[in-house]
Amino acid sequence: MVTIKKIYNNNVILALENGSKKEVILTGCGIGFKKKPNDIVDENKIEKKFVIQDESFESKVNKLANEIPEEIFGVSSTIIEYAEKKLNTTLDEYIYISLTDHISFALKRYKENTPIKNELLSELRRIHKKEYEIGRWAQEYINKTFNVNFSIDEAGFIAMHIINANYRESTNKSYLMMNIINQILDIIKKYYDIEFIEDEINFDRLLTHLKFFAKRLIDKKESIDTNNSLLEVVKIQYKESYNCAKQIKSFIEENYTYKVNDDEILYLILHINRVVSVINFNK
Repeated sequence: MVTIKKIYNNNVILALENGSKKEVILTGCGIGFKKKPNDIVDENKIEKKFVIQDESFESKVNKLANEIPEEIFGVSSTIIEYAEKKLNTTLDEYIYISLTDHISFALKRYKENTPIKNELLSELRRIHKKEYEIGRWAQEYINKTFNVNFSIDEAGFIAMHIINANYRESTNKSYLMMNIINQILDIIKKYYDIEFIEDEINFDRLLTHLKFFAKRLIDKKESIDTNNSLLEVVKIQYKESYNCAKQIKSFIEENYTYKVNDDEILYLILHINRVVSVINFNK
């Protein structure tokens, strides 16, 4: 059984789970309509639940509820639920605050005809395909719901909120991560004088590896060097990919306080070779 503690608006309430004694933020269409504190929550109306981890989260939701039309809360909740299903994950609860606030501000900017260009759109589309596609869905959903015409740039901004909530990283870290990945991809492109086939599975595998690589670099967590003897074989077998990986190693070590060890080199060689082989095969 769940009881209401506070009603923010018709669609957002603060409640208490009587079994676990946890305070939760609940959202759902009409979940707070004609209700009062200590009433039992209609659990069929719960669309999204956020467990209160700290007091600041609850106070920020309260502040937003007093400033932002409640329909925006419903839209934000629907987008978050859609994203979690698509990514098969639970996003950090603060996306509910950041995304709701962003959508509200974006609608205000739209009415005032002051659009903002998303300078990272091409990188988002390339590096974070799933999140970008969710952003596209959200863009269209917002356009239909509020009868607006958000540009593709907004899809990118929404994708950024999802990326941040999924990686549990700050916006600065997410930007840095994308920048590192982009720099490495540029080194590969220039070395081979190629353009990537971005919907090819080996490119996806390379991106996944680079995301984890960039995260380790930012967090200063170098991977354990296993002294893999396979590297000596691969260096000879895939000489060009090895030379390209060495350029990446030099660039990273010159520009970031991070040591690229032999295991990192090995995986870079293998991923680079797969991607380039497919491109050369299709030429």
